[in-house]
Amino acid sequence: MIVTRSWPWLFVTFLSVSSLAQSVPPGKTEFLESARQLFKLAKFHDAEAAYRAIIAKSPSVQAYSGLVQSLLKLDEVKSADESGRQFLSAFPDSAPAHAERGDVLFRQGLIPEAETEYKAALTLDNQDARAWLGQGKVDAVYSRQTESKTAIFRAHELDPDDGDAFYEWALRQPYPQNVAALEKHMAEFRNDDETERHEREYIAFIKALAGRNVWVPAREVERTEIKLELLTIGTTMMHRGYGVRVRLNDRAVVTLLLDTGSSGVIITRKLAEKIGATRLSEQALEGVGKSGASVGYKAWVDKIVIGDLEFHDCFIHASPREIAQVDGTIGTDVFAKYLITVDFPGRKLRLDPLPAGGGADPLTQAFNFGHFLLLPTEIGKKASGLFVLDSGANANTITPELGKSLPQMRLVNTPVTGASGVVNSTFMASDETLRFGGVRKTGESISTVDLHSVSKDLGVEISGQIGFSALEEMKLLIDYRSGQVGFVSKNH
Repeated sequence: MIVTRSWPWLFVTFLSVSSLAQSVPPGKTEFLESARQLFKLAKFHDAEAAYRAIIAKSPSVQAYSGLVQSLLKLDEVKSADESGRQFLSAFPDSAPAHAERGDVLFRQGLIPEAETEYKAALTLDNQDARAWLGQGKVDAVYSRQTESKTAIFRAHELDPDDGDAFYEWALRQPYPQNVAALEKHMAEFRNDDETERHEREYIAFIKALAGRNVWVPAREVERTEIKLELLTIGTTMMHRGYGVRVRLNDRAVVTLLLDTGSSGVIITRKLAEKIGATRLSEQALEGVGKSGASVGYKAWVDKIVIGDLEFHDCFIHASPREIAQVDGTIGTDVFAKYLITVDFPGRKLRLDPLPAGGGADPLTQAFNFGHFLLLPTEIGKKASGLFVLDSGANANTITPELGKSLPQMRLVNTPVTGASGVVNSTFMASDETLRFGGVRKTGESISTVDLHSVSKDLGVEISGQIGFSALEEMKLLIDYRSGQVGFVSKNH
């Protein structure tokens, strides 16, 4: 929702522009420009120091904006929060102050609060590029894609020299313009090594695809039902999740773990070689685990069959490591054109047409970050945050920071599997109540796992995972188009 108001912002913008003009004393602009150049070169620590020095001598809107953005680039969220509050206190009628406050709140996972700040900034000045960019990001996670594109294009138009707006604008260009725009972005705007690696990998991938249509249905299937197979862990017979049978290139039939926390098809490199998958581009795979990024590659598969569904011209990810103790995973986003019902108790996956004109009852809104569906979740009486809906996780998890607010946590050594290997949990609580999406689950175990790398990559705080154990006795409904999910208990 892009909300602008006519007469109020005209008056307030005049005041805001006047305050901006007065906020930088004569002779100080060269210091600001020097700090901006440090930021553009990804020297974020130096930029932070430069902006702090300017603020110490003569606080200004521009210096505070640069400081908060530098701290967010460094992923120093607590310091960014403190500086953002100081910024807003010093310049309460400044649109950039509200926009930067929105950026911090967004990173903290407080999406509705962030949107309130972006709207406040646009009410003060609807020419503020950072506010338009923030609103575009909010629209995207609410699955308002048309509004998101409009807002982000507006942000880039207002400030072509903003690297973040440039990047988001470049992503939304058609092929091959997206390649040219992203290469221009990398040439002109530096970032940390990991972020730049992600961008190089994505550019290589879209070059390899060369604008081809992918995951093309061989025929239209209006609705269908696919059997789910129970997967267990080793000799313990502990339930690991449910899988679906998948035929790859007519050379292998395997069971892939059905994973709401994953995207597309991920298989081992050994299996990729067996089915004759053609390498497209190098790409790391990251997630829970301490082994670092799993260096694999994107690969081309001519044909994938899942039940009645047949897809041609597909890309998959080939991983050097075994995934989830099986041959691989399949993300529920593969079926995004349907209303998805994962009936765990009934052991079936049902795909129906999406409802016309919007979401279906009894679905509730989730925050859509690519293939991740994030839900506001409460644990016990004191802990809350955004949790990933993750049927591929073999346990419910919580970050160590948030876990400190649960007094029942005890020291244990429990393995939790993820894309970056296996980690051993440090603390566990075995009788917690989880509340999410209108569901109240009691008697749930929850383990602490470090999710910081995932939060940093997404740009939003992930506080935990709603794992298979919390979902096993329910029907799960997903509408990716609207970013909505629903839960129905087995006794419903």
